Amino acid sequence: MKVLGLILELNPFHNGHLYFIEKAKELVKPDVTVAVISTNFSMRGDIHTTDKFTKTKLLLKNNVDVVLELPFLGAVASADYFSYNAVKTLVDFNITDLAFGAEASSLEELNELRLINKNPEYDELVKDFLDQGFSYSTSTVKAISMMTNDPNKALEFSLPNNTLGIQYLNALEILKSNVNVHIVKRIENNYYDTIANKKIASATSIRELLYKNKDVDSFIPENCKTNYIDLKKAEDNLYKIFQFALISSQNEITKYLGVNEGIENRLLSFINEKDFSSFIKKVETKRYTRSYIKRLILHIVLKVNKDFVPQYHHHLRILGMNTNGKKFVSTFKKGKKSLIITTYKNKEGYNIKYELLASRLYSIITEQNGLYLNEFKIPIIGE
Repeated sequence: MKVLGLILELNPFHNGHLYFIEKAKELVKPDVTVAVISTNFSMRGDIHTTDKFTKTKLLLKNNVDVVLELPFLGAVASADYFSYNAVKTLVDFNITDLAFGAEASSLEELNELRLINKNPEYDELVKDFLDQGFSYSTSTVKAISMMTNDPNKALEFSLPNNTLGIQYLNALEILKSNVNVHIVKRIENNYYDTIANKKIASATSIRELLYKNKDVDSFIPENCKTNYIDLKKAEDNLYKIFQFALISSQNEITKYLGVNEGIENRLLSFINEKDFSSFIKKVETKRYTRSYIKRLILHIVLKVNKDFVPQYHHHLRILGMNTNGKKFVSTFKKGKKSLIITTYKNKEGYNIKYELLASRLYSIITEQNGLYLNEFKIPIIGE
């Protein structure tokens, strides 16, 4: 049996995602397709434009058989930890094949970049550039440029989907997995494109439009059109909660995940900025990227302790499945079935604790108070 695994954020679900799912299934011809999704907050600390339950329904509508949850602690993390947690979840769910999007045109090209990443000289150069005050992403580009004397190779390495792809391959190596790997080449746009002018636009550009309350229907599959949150209002609601959390816990702030090297002083010095966007711009430096700051804000608000490093956090929670998915899950051995979570009702564990807190936070900042109660229901069942 061929079981295809996909790793998705869907912020929001757009035409590019549909292309990716269809192309991956065309390449693998699976009997079952399983997707793992970050839930209500993204790897980079962004607030998702749609909640995890809506995203689950959209995936089931588009021929994904099982949707799994990548919990808050495992998802809101740097690329290496996000990738490991996502891949581990899928491998534990018995996938035989993994497909992901990348700017690289072949697995060989991506593995070439990965070998550079694993060279001890690379780590030393990155550290040197970090010590000089460069951001992590800039330091990696500079290191590869020095090692290869090829600026194009450095640029390829720094492209976000290539970066994730390398980490997915690293995770498979750590897990000693023999899962087959397939690359779907990204088409028509780059991740960082901020202007949506083609049918397949980047999620970044679509979020820019949503932030300004503009129409995005032409970039969304017909059966995925849904209501989106008010991004600006949600961000500013989060900012108000963060302001209180930071001010009220000044003596404890250094206990929280990501609070390093005196950054708490920088956070406090700009805490009276007028809104979320202004605050991020003020705090951001070469060393402290927007993603780092956004993740940090969430960790402080949710009081995530530094004890959660290293961030290997994952579990097997089914958010939704269709008839084919249910049939597949029924083939699991008893021991595997006992690990699967289908509802948070009467369940405990640190992953569950923080996922529930994150879900409650999302419900509050998006002003959807009843949304949180879905955590205690059974999985969404598709056709």
